[in-house]
Amino acid sequence: MTRQAASVLAFASASGARAPTCTTRRAAPKGETSSMSCKYVPGRARRAALLAALLVSTAFTATEALAQGDGASQIATVNLINALVKKRILSRAEADAMIAQAEAEAAQARATAQTAQSAAQSAQTAQTSAQTAVAAVSPASAAPGTSVRYVPDFVRAQIKEEVKQEVLADARKEGLVAPGALPEWVRGVRISGDFRYRDEGRFLDGGNAGDFVNVGAVNGGNPYDPNNTGGVNPPIRNSRTDRNIQRIRARLALEADIDPSVTAYFRIATGSQTNPDSTNQTLGGYFTDKGIWLDRAYVDIHRFEGQHLWLGRMANPFRQTELVWSSEVNLDGVAASYERPLPVVEGLSAHVIAGAFPLSYAPDDEPTTGLAKTPDSKGSKWLFAGQAGADWKPTDRLALALDLAYYGYENVAGRLSPACLNTSAFCLTDGSRPGYLQAGNTLFALRDIITADPNNTAAPQYYGLASKFRVLDVSAAVDYAVNDRVHLNLAGHYAYNLAYGAGDIQRRGFNTASGLSQIINNNETCSVALVGGQCPAGKALFQSGGTAWLVRGTVGRPKIEKFGDWSVSASYRHIDPDALLDAFTDQDFHLGGTNAKGWTLGAEYGLFRHTSIGARWMSTEEVYGPPLKIDLFQADLNVKF
Repeated sequence: MTRQAASVLAFASASGARAPTCTTRRAAPKGETSSMSCKYVPGRARRAALLAALLVSTAFTATEALAQGDGASQIATVNLINALVKKRILSRAEADAMIAQAEAEAAQARATAQTAQSAAQSAQTAQTSAQTAVAAVSPASAAPGTSVRYVPDFVRAQIKEEVKQEVLADARKEGLVAPGALPEWVRGVRISGDFRYRDEGRFLDGGNAGDFVNVGAVNGGNPYDPNNTGGVNPPIRNSRTDRNIQRIRARLALEADIDPSVTAYFRIATGSQTNPDSTNQTLGGYFTDKGIWLDRAYVDIHRFEGQHLWLGRMANPFRQTELVWSSEVNLDGVAASYERPLPVVEGLSAHVIAGAFPLSYAPDDEPTTGLAKTPDSKGSKWLFAGQAGADWKPTDRLALALDLAYYGYENVAGRLSPACLNTSAFCLTDGSRPGYLQAGNTLFALRDIITADPNNTAAPQYYGLASKFRVLDVSAAVDYAVNDRVHLNLAGHYAYNLAYGAGDIQRRGFNTASGLSQIINNNETCSVALVGGQCPAGKALFQSGGTAWLVRGTVGRPKIEKFGDWSVSASYRHIDPDALLDAFTDQDFHLGGTNAKGWTLGAEYGLFRHTSIGARWMSTEEVYGPPLKIDLFQADLNVKF
């Protein structure tokens, strides 16, 4: 029974009428109207029962219409009740109460219908959004008949936060940052560096000659008098006493992307301002602070693919330089390179590199007290160099490289001065002495010393290179990947000084005024007594050469990056005295320079990520001249980031 019918019957009972007996039909199928049947009784009770039946049917119909927003049905109900009042079936008070009740129930029905309609619309919207999201993630899941589990909002929020934290953790681990977390200029800056601790043992043979003059120290200070009129020896190299030293190397580099086509590089390092070959710093010195120097500062302009233009103090731009250059030499000047693949053969590429590098400029006031200054054409020293090569990778496991380089040094050979008084503050060719040297190149005394006082036999001297240097260097390498962890690498280098000539060297070192050779080294012997500290012309057996070569084999990991990575290597090299400029060769092999031959054995093993230990043994001796045998052992701990 509906609430409307119950209300009418309750009202009829309250009015004293006998309540009719009514039954309600089951809910009608869709499209049909529900109905109610009653048993009638006579008299006032009959009228009340009739009224109840009419009101129940009318109120039920009106309520359904009101739920659908039909205002006309509500008016019909009111009109029906008013008609019953006119026929005196109902009193006015009874009619007003029934109308008020019917209006209240109709209002409630409308509210319920509106709430149900809003809920249906919200459900439809949520279903559409879910289907769209599922289709975006997995089109198959959005197909008709596919069941998609509902994920509550709080679960989705939790998953989103966990994924975010995992991504940020991985980004920090790999050196990345979340987009927008740092300013753009900071994201374009990369910092790297390395540290090496080394224990080094130098073992010098007791049979070595003991009178090797440290010419570099002489040229960097006051001139030396070979006649020793003052009774003071020149600086002498240690050639017989073993040493053990601890050394460190620390380097910190910064790389900044200024523009997609411009990158700037800076690096500071330990070492010495006067040594271009090494950034090693010897420990000790009563705990004094160690020096830090500007090791690199240059810009790389790379406007086109495969093209680079470097300007400043740069890393060595040339390839396969193990024989000619120390690995720690950085070049000052300008260089350019271009590399591109060659379509004629798959995996083949070619490159060219060229550069101009000032070694030193003529000092602006040289000679200091002279009225005429040294022109650049004679006083400035340059290196002009070029290289062409090819790389070929015929398979994933095999790689080959071939390079041909030319290094032309300008104004590095010394010049014999005009006659110069032994009391002069300078001689005109003093500036032709090298700004830095190690050992091995043939040297001669630069000054043609004369004296105005026969009792004054002092002959203070500086020393210059007796040979010119135009070096042709050919290098080749083969790398074969045995597997993902082990490579076999074989390399060979051959260099020849195109400017070398024994006759040219002897002519440059010969003083025609005195008739004496002023060459001071690479003479096996002098057959007569020295005159003024020099061997007379034709009496010295000069020994030198212009050839250098190296062969090396390496097995293991190309780069030691993590625990368990390893590599071992062995090499042999031979360097004639005047094959290469001794200033820039490996400072460890024979303790630097040329006129050396011998073996190098090395090994490295990874301890941790970017942390390794290494050991190297070098056993060398002289090619020509007095005996000088040197063994060197180095044990390293390397850390990089």
